[in-house]
Amino acid sequence: MEMPSGFEAYVNKITAVGGEMGPMVVKGMILLIIVLILMKYLGRLVSSLLIRAGLPERRAAYALTGLHILVLLLGALLVLNFIGFPAPLLFRVIMVIVMIFIAVYVIAKPYIPKLPLKTGDVVMIGGTMGKVDLITIMHTRIRTFDGKVVYIPNHKVLNDQVVNTSLRPKRRLDIDFYVPLDAHVDKVKEIVGEILKESEIVQEKPAPRVVIDKFAPGYMEMKARFWVEKKYALVGRWGLNEKIKARFDEEGIKMASPRFEIDEIAAHGADGS
Repeated sequence: MEMPSGFEAYVNKITAVGGEMGPMVVKGMILLIIVLILMKYLGRLVSSLLIRAGLPERRAAYALTGLHILVLLLGALLVLNFIGFPAPLLFRVIMVIVMIFIAVYVIAKPYIPKLPLKTGDVVMIGGTMGKVDLITIMHTRIRTFDGKVVYIPNHKVLNDQVVNTSLRPKRRLDIDFYVPLDAHVDKVKEIVGEILKESEIVQEKPAPRVVIDKFAPGYMEMKARFWVEKKYALVGRWGLNEKIKARFDEEGIKMASPRFEIDEIAAHGADGS
């Protein structure tokens, strides 16, 4: 069966175009793949350099995303030029894209909300406390101190209460302990004060204090208040608690236990009286 002359000419034309453009398209696709691979690895380098330069991690993520889009467009334009599109037209298109990208970034930059945290900060967001491990455009990853990994959407970080314990170089710690009402208060203060003064982690300023915080039936609630560097904020109490307990045992000072008093209220009217 013979093909119609018009359809045969159309097929021959497509074959000719494919034979001429095919190798260039293949080379263009290879070039585009190379651009994508370079963009992936160079993106990591650029991101780390931006963060080291002081740019907040979330803004660095925005900048990196914009850079990815720009490089991808430039790569596509280079591929188009490679397969035969006119260079002057492509240059104009590139310049327009670059100018639009710069204008959008300059206009939008003041309105990009800044997260109140950065990688490495110890934070509490809602009921989750841990160390910030990663910040992306969409979410913040937190590693809790019991080994869990929690992903929190950034819109929740911006709208929820965030307690960042890493912003200040020092943290105040309190140690609460209980002694009987007949305990020698001055001696207790002296012992605990010496332990705090001799400790390497306790800061001299503000000076540590040992005070009676409140009275309760049968005991006094005392408080040792002191400041440490933020790296000791989570574990600073542990060693001091042991030293206070050991010294109290040596000096014969007894610790008291908090007690709850329950008043028994007789039910009236149960017997109808």
